[in-house]
Amino acid sequence: MRIDAVRIHQLIVPMKPDAVHSPGVQDKLCAPDPVTGRSLNFWEFPKWIIELVSDTGLIGLGEPRRGDLYGPLRQYADLILGKSLIELPVGNLPLPHGDDYESYIIYEAFEMAWLDLLGRHLQVPVHHLLGGKRIDRVPIDYWMGRADPDETARRTQLAVDMGFHGVKMKCKRGDPIADRVKAVRDVAPDFSIVLDPNDRFEDPAGAIEVSNQLAAFDDVLLESPVPQDRLDWYVQLRRRIPHKIALHLTSIDQLIPALRADAADCYNLLGPLKQFTEWARLAHAAGCPTWRGTGMDLGVRDMSSVHAAAAAGCQINSDIIGHLLREHSLLAEPIAFKEGALIVPDSPGLGVSLDPAALEKYRVDLNTVRR
Repeated sequence: MRIDAVRIHQLIVPMKPDAVHSPGVQDKLCAPDPVTGRSLNFWEFPKWIIELVSDTGLIGLGEPRRGDLYGPLRQYADLILGKSLIELPVGNLPLPHGDDYESYIIYEAFEMAWLDLLGRHLQVPVHHLLGGKRIDRVPIDYWMGRADPDETARRTQLAVDMGFHGVKMKCKRGDPIADRVKAVRDVAPDFSIVLDPNDRFEDPAGAIEVSNQLAAFDDVLLESPVPQDRLDWYVQLRRRIPHKIALHLTSIDQLIPALRADAADCYNLLGPLKQFTEWARLAHAAGCPTWRGTGMDLGVRDMSSVHAAAAAGCQINSDIIGHLLREHSLLAEPIAFKEGALIVPDSPGLGVSLDPAALEKYRVDLNTVRR
């Protein structure tokens, strides 16, 4: 089997109405683009789908994270064109990549597409190529941006009606955080809650202030409450507040020092699929549960995260929910969801296919790379 063509699709898929912040809240929730430096709301950046077309007629699907990524996608496409099965070892494709986020976001998409193609060729699911699934269902949280308490309660009721058992909320110091947590618990007393300020509790004093406001509530997890390069602050906070703390990491070079310092109770991990499963298993061996991090993605990347989380045996609710909160997942059939969890498929590859009409509807540009 050989890669004969790479098709690259650029898309803009809006979020559903009222899926991010309350009216009037301006918060991009997105770092500047790693390629162009543009600064936009995360849902305004392009999303991408790549198709690896083999000489057998089989096609593998991949999806990088959002951004102005066409240039590097074309460069990687040129590097993988013409490569045969023997030249594409799982976990170490002959494409530039490292363990840092900026260097692997393109590699990850091509690895995803290759695993999908290889799984179709071998008639095995992607999780089989990652070491086999350890769980049959991947629990996920509902998600919302920064919202007022009334809007938080309304969205929590939506989550209950959909079958969720927990929620992840964006926030920052100065928001009515305790009132929002109360709003969730008034609607869903048993919901787990993850508060994700993206480091914006600022310092230990800010995190302790928020924790004190939440003294009446249990099962509330603080994800990346302060800057993540200050592991000493995380060690300090774990000794001083009752709420559990998670770090959101993107490389093994970040994870190992954090584990050595005992800086967090659990970890939200990103990374290429093969490396992610290895990192997650390392964290589990250290007694720290994990979940699979995402970025309000479309169906292809979300399904790849289902396979990765299943192979890693993630114990904590992941936030693999972009396919439910975007206008369309781009999939012909939705990812199966039941009782707060995504069902891990056993069909070949990722187990998904594209919806041609949706692909055309949301397309911004189309490029086909051929040798």
